[in-house]
Amino acid sequence: MTALPINGHEVISLPAYSTITVTVSGTGAGSIERLGNNPGEASFGVVAINANTSIGPFAMPTRHVIRCSLPTFTYDIGPADFPAVTSDVERIIKLSQAEYDALSPADPATLYLIVG
Repeated sequence: MTALPINGHEVISLPAYSTITVTVSGTGAGSIERLGNNPGEASFGVVAINANTSIGPFAMPTRHVIRCSLPTFTYDIGPADFPAVTSDVERIIKLSQAEYDALSPADPATLYLIVG
């Protein structure tokens, strides 16, 4: 884990399919800002952090600024923990978003592809 001091900040690159896990100790607080994919691009937004949280995964590498405003604040980068598949996919169906929303409930053995 990497610790940030009060009023500290750090720009990090998050590899694809990885997460940033933030641990807040006591009254620690801060924020994470997802930067544009290339220098000079607009930010994707800022998330305030005052409790333990995880950000990601993303399908491509991303850049983030982590800021610590109150002590103590640590973060770690690691591969995402994807849940295990517990059943086989028996069929694949293409649906519009409206058709998918109308399902009640969705079949767990079906892989739904939202198109259009």
